Amino acid sequence: MREIPLNPVPNQRLQITIDDNRWDLTIKVARNMMVCDIRLNDEVVMLATRATTDAPLIPYNHLASAGNFAFITERDALPWYEEFGKTQSLVFWGPDD
Repeated sequence: MREIPLNPVPNQRLQITIDDNRWDLTIKVARNMMVCDIRLNDEVVMLATRATTDAPLIPYNHLASAGNFAFITERDALPWYEEFGKTQSLVFWGPDD
């Protein structure tokens, strides 16, 4: 498992290469919650998936064969950009983790 650094800004896009796979993540505010778009090697995996706490962002095993992401927060708070890097973090784990 590895932590993915996030900036405390409302909308951000990041690209991560892990085990020869390129992940493109877009994390954005949608009213009073955070949502994520996830692409793997230019293929859409999830669009506008709601960011929840301590649950995989990719809820289906067949879509998460190369890995998955989750937000870890204090006291089960919903992810919110102002807390990124303070009390909330994004983690990735691969199939071997």
